[in-house]
Amino acid sequence: MRIALLTSSRFWRGSSSVFAVLGRGLAARGHTTTALAAYEPVAAGFRSHQLAVRTLPVGHTNLKAARALRRTLHDLAADVVLVDRPRDIRHAAFASLGGPLAVVYCISTPRPPRDLLTRLAFRRVRLTVFLTEQLARRALTEAPFMRRAAVRVIPNGVDCELFRPDSAAGRAFRQRHQLDDRPLLVAVGALEIEKRWDLLLESLALLAPPVPPLVLCGSGALEDALRAQAQRLGVDARFVGAVEPTQLVGAYNAATCVVHTRPDEVFALALIEALACGRPVLAAAGGGTPELLGDAGVLAPAEDPRTFAHLLQGLLNDSSRRAALEAAARQRAVEHFSIDRMIEEFGEVLETLVAPGATASDARASAARSRPPAA
Repeated sequence: MRIALLTSSRFWRGSSSVFAVLGRGLAARGHTTTALAAYEPVAAGFRSHQLAVRTLPVGHTNLKAARALRRTLHDLAADVVLVDRPRDIRHAAFASLGGPLAVVYCISTPRPPRDLLTRLAFRRVRLTVFLTEQLARRALTEAPFMRRAAVRVIPNGVDCELFRPDSAAGRAFRQRHQLDDRPLLVAVGALEIEKRWDLLLESLALLAPPVPPLVLCGSGALEDALRAQAQRLGVDARFVGAVEPTQLVGAYNAATCVVHTRPDEVFALALIEALACGRPVLAAAGGGTPELLGDAGVLAPAEDPRTFAHLLQGLLNDSSRRAALEAAARQRAVEHFSIDRMIEEFGEVLETLVAPGATASDARASAARSRPPAA
């Protein structure tokens, strides 16, 4: 099977990382995979993951872009194209006209696309892959036209061999950033408005002293504003920038608690990485987060700094509860969110989708075998 993975994203995002992992994993299953990117920074990201990549002028919806994609997919003799943005649905729909190319939409946004062009193009989508059951229910309610395609829920996976309990890595991270052995809070994610780190800083300002320092791993446009807010609130926040995965393992393992306050998170990969490292997690209970954490983390009402602070104070004061969460976290990550599981589920559904003589009902039957949400 020949698989293309198309993204018109301007920047390297979490979904880009997932496409890179999928590309390599599906290649290991014997398939030929090629990433198609609109912008060089994203293409470079795919190359850094040892994935074959082509750069195409598909950053904007127009006929020139659609024709360029159609020619490239024809040259690759692609059987399947995975897309992750509404623009890519539109271009892939044009490319699939008159041929057997299967278009698979991997949605990673809180709300589904509903513009007219995408609704029309969606007639060419064979399968939609959702990250959580919650996202699937919401999208299919808000955008009933998406029911035309088969539906499958496949959560993202993390490398549970890389992200694992490692106290030595945690100590090394603390030493590198001149952190002592006091309690430490760690948060991971882009410093952008949708992450709502402002709510986290407000929560920490409500804790009883001494307040643990917060290490924020990530970069983005709001760094200066968040620094100013932390200073105004008297919160000891350390901004360490974007952190490579091998160093991120140390950050998680250095944490007394990993904290996350985005109220509408679709699928927080950072939370799964933290679980895999066996860390206690406190997160806002919005979006798909309750489905990800199950009983292996603590959930706080979304956009409620006072309750978040109260729950965090309780975790910091209760070492036995943290120990129980650590064990449950690692088990949950390994059982439900491994990369091997994600690649296997994608491989099975795509192989069924393009099997000789496969029909739309076959795709729906395969999709219907989606596992139930993890308890």
